[in-house]
Amino acid sequence: MGKIQVLDKSVSNKIAAGEVVERPASVVKELLENALDAGATHIVAEIKNGGITYIRVTDNGHGMSREDVPVALLRHATSKIAEAADLDAIMTLGFRGEALSSIAAVAKLEIYTRTQQEETGTHLVAEDGEIVDCSEAGCPAGTTVVVRDLFMTTPARMKFLKKNYTEAGYIEDIVNRLALARSDVSFRLISDGKEVLFTAGDSNLLNSIFAVYGKDLKNTMRPADYEEGGICVSGFCATGAGARPNRSMQSFFINGRYIKSPLLARAVEEAYKNEVMGGKFPSCVLLLTLPPSMVDINVHPTKLEAKFADEKAVYHCVYWAAKNALYQKQEIPAVTLKTEEEPKMPTAKQITPAPKMTQTTVKRPTVVMQEPAILKKPEPAEPFVWKGLAQKTESGQAKISFGTEKPVIKVEEKPKETVKASVEPIVSKSEPVKEEVKQAEPVTMEQPVKEPEQVAVVPETKNMTYRICGQVFNTYILVEKDDELYLVDQHAAHERLRYEELLKQYDGRSVQSQMLLIPVTVRLTAMEESLFYEYGEMLSDLGFEAEGFGDKTVILRGAPEALDEQGLQTLFLEVLGNLGEKRKNASSEKAQRALYTIACKSAVKAGNKLQESEMKKLLDAVFALESINTCPHGRPITVAMTKTFIEKQFKRIV
Repeated sequence: MGKIQVLDKSVSNKIAAGEVVERPASVVKELLENALDAGATHIVAEIKNGGITYIRVTDNGHGMSREDVPVALLRHATSKIAEAADLDAIMTLGFRGEALSSIAAVAKLEIYTRTQQEETGTHLVAEDGEIVDCSEAGCPAGTTVVVRDLFMTTPARMKFLKKNYTEAGYIEDIVNRLALARSDVSFRLISDGKEVLFTAGDSNLLNSIFAVYGKDLKNTMRPADYEEGGICVSGFCATGAGARPNRSMQSFFINGRYIKSPLLARAVEEAYKNEVMGGKFPSCVLLLTLPPSMVDINVHPTKLEAKFADEKAVYHCVYWAAKNALYQKQEIPAVTLKTEEEPKMPTAKQITPAPKMTQTTVKRPTVVMQEPAILKKPEPAEPFVWKGLAQKTESGQAKISFGTEKPVIKVEEKPKETVKASVEPIVSKSEPVKEEVKQAEPVTMEQPVKEPEQVAVVPETKNMTYRICGQVFNTYILVEKDDELYLVDQHAAHERLRYEELLKQYDGRSVQSQMLLIPVTVRLTAMEESLFYEYGEMLSDLGFEAEGFGDKTVILRGAPEALDEQGLQTLFLEVLGNLGEKRKNASSEKAQRALYTIACKSAVKAGNKLQESEMKKLLDAVFALESINTCPHGRPITVAMTKTFIEKQFKRIV
């Protein structure tokens, strides 16, 4: 007897379903695309338990006749194409005829549908890929598909699913993308009885962006429009203020279909070159319309990828669409001061001499510092802490970090009589104010605040003989040690020290969290919100005190580093992005990548001028490291030049 045999129909259907139905979001995507192909203008999607136990999609489209309903569940049954030549002119979202048959093979499926011409509709029930019942039923025009107990017949697939809120995040992301692609269609998504998305369907893409991403990103959007060679690009691109630490807010659509394309992402990022900060990515919603013969979307089972006949032309059009959107209006940050409301115009009988203009008083914070706690005997390599300028919040309060044990800072508002161009030095309570002003020069915005002597504790390190020659480019420290000249990258060095300190604290579950005087709100996408709930415990171990606030918003009450509001938002989003990348990595590796980000954000930056005491403290800690000469990202900390090498350059030695 031969070894080759024809698989049973139920087995072949489950194999085919494995290519199309990866998770509940795949089911929702297929059903929504069928609804759009049917000409629907209102679509409602409802899920329960992340779509694992219940999915329902209702539309007001054309519906199906009673003869077509049972045929729709057969494999490769479709109304979108009829012959091979039609593959070269595909304008519909679905065309393979595998969606309903694949879903029915791994779940319980119910369909209620009726066309406008029919007086009664059809109700179909299918289980394990087989039709159980198909009968007449009363229902509105359009189609409603109900999917229950996904992967009921394939329990092995269940173990690959994430938690309910994570799967719900994938579904919300799919619905968001389709809502952006079709602003002429009203979308409504309900998750566990709560409405999480609603779009008006008024053909206004900017309104859809507002519904999906919120007001802040919508206000940074600029219209993009470019056409050449039959390729038309339209949509919106955000200014530099709308850049994100990941590509979650980049959406590209080809003839109404959402795709993931590294080519298009590179085109937009190249247009934004030198316009966004390093490590950030521009946000955009771009819709490309081009002849079907110029694009092949039949290259992936989930139809999330596309191949272009002329990649150079597509790249060119996307690049100039983003470039034109970016430069059509110059963005200059404006600083406004709140002033008192002007009095209303008096009547003729109430006219009095005009009031004299009063000079606006400027307030400055007076810092009252508590006595620091008694420091324990330091380890051989005490972590270096840079004493930068105090960071001010919107309310005028200051957040300052001194030494390894950060004392509590209390801030009081005190009026100041005159305005000076420079910033007055911050004086501790224990020192007389008048004497300090006489001894110390005014501190400019580029100079760090001098630290109190009682806080600076430099460890006594043995065999540490070197001489600090100075600092060049406010980035590299020159050190003479024995017969060698060292160039030390201050950012890379401090980043490595902070990482080693954070890693030790994380292993001991003792990462210090800096409680914020004013909580910071962070707006998340659907995927970022699911990551927040999935990795909530790890975020807490990393030093973030955060809680969900609803409507894809998180409130930060504590953070591992004291940064300003924008810095905290960026840090939190980058950590979430690191946790979301490469999901197959172990939890310990994800935590390490998050610690990299925290260490980088808290380290002294290139371009910061350091005092000699700060440089000495940093160098003592760096030279105490054993067999480590790279930052967490792999860049070198120290580069050495021997005396012999230098003398050869000056021809003292031949």
